[in-house]
Amino acid sequence: MTARPPIAACYQFDYPDLQGLADLRQAKQRVASVPLLMVTQAHSESLAVWAFRSRVWDYFVQPVDLARFLEVMKTLYQLRVPRHSAKESRKAMEVHNQIPAEARIRFPAPGDQEARLDLAITFIDQHLHRKIAQAEVAESCGLSAFQLSRLFRKLTGSTFQDYLLRRRITEAQRLLANPRVTVTDVCFSVGFRDLSYFTRTFQKHVGHTPTAYRQTLTVKYGKFVPLAGSESVCSWQSGLSDSHLAMMKHHSPCLAR
Repeated sequence: MTARPPIAACYQFDYPDLQGLADLRQAKQRVASVPLLMVTQAHSESLAVWAFRSRVWDYFVQPVDLARFLEVMKTLYQLRVPRHSAKESRKAMEVHNQIPAEARIRFPAPGDQEARLDLAITFIDQHLHRKIAQAEVAESCGLSAFQLSRLFRKLTGSTFQDYLLRRRITEAQRLLANPRVTVTDVCFSVGFRDLSYFTRTFQKHVGHTPTAYRQTLTVKYGKFVPLAGSESVCSWQSGLSDSHLAMMKHHSPCLAR
């Protein structure tokens, strides 16, 4: 795919397993400019969420809606063919996105702190669209709220609430890159229930309102990337501590490759 990038690459699964999903994510990291389509017979909400957060362009459940599939391919053709001869490329972003639990073949030991944090982050990602209480996250990974708070501060360098807010804002930035999604839909999709509060919070952390941030984006190889002059947006996204990033790579081996 590197020498002659296709218009799109399609991954088809009957029942996605750990290795298959890891291969898909690794392919996206290696050739970030190629849109990936995922077709699966086994479907779950967490699998669909995982797919889109792994930068899958579109997700289809068998039997495939052929009309929609052809429409997606037509859109990708129009986006990519005019730029087929371009030599530009960009480095794949490292995105923390846990493979759904049903695809895992091994489970963490009860005393493994990083594995417990992995469970907590997975729970957050799966429920990002709603209010998340620290106590319920703690319960999901077998800890008390106090133990979870200490775990986040120790392994990520930030509090639980700070991590949760950063995760909501980062996901909002990703969703805003899709021009078909309204700002209101983005607001509710990442767990905010008040558009004005979402706008103020987003602007405080990113430096732009959601609408202004969207205007700093442009299309490149069928994906949206920041234009020159929007460095402040990117710098905020990289604001996590070095220890946090190192931890992410350590307890998610596929991201460290």
